[in-house]
Amino acid sequence: MLNRKYAYRILFWLLLLIGLFNTIDYFATRDLVTFGDHLEWNPLMRAIVNTSYFALYKLVFIPLGLVVLWVARRTLVPKYFGLIAFVCGVYGLLVLYTWRVFYA
Repeated sequence: MLNRKYAYRILFWLLLLIGLFNTIDYFATRDLVTFGDHLEWNPLMRAIVNTSYFALYKLVFIPLGLVVLWVARRTLVPKYFGLIAFVCGVYGLLVLYTWRVFYA
């Protein structure tokens, strides 16, 4: 793995981007599904989209999970650094796709 300090800096920005993408995804889903006439594609989230649990999950539990990843960066993260970077990239592409298709 890269220099530990450099890797932690990259990890910080990846987790921050995932949190930002998650927040954008929450507001886009609320706009398109709750207030619009579109359907949620994720079958696991479809059941809770129009409930208060959706906001709790997206705006509380996901950020808490990101904080847990940051706290456990010395033990868990070296194994899963590539997966975290992959998730960040896919989430970024999903946000770009949503913006391009539904808002542009």
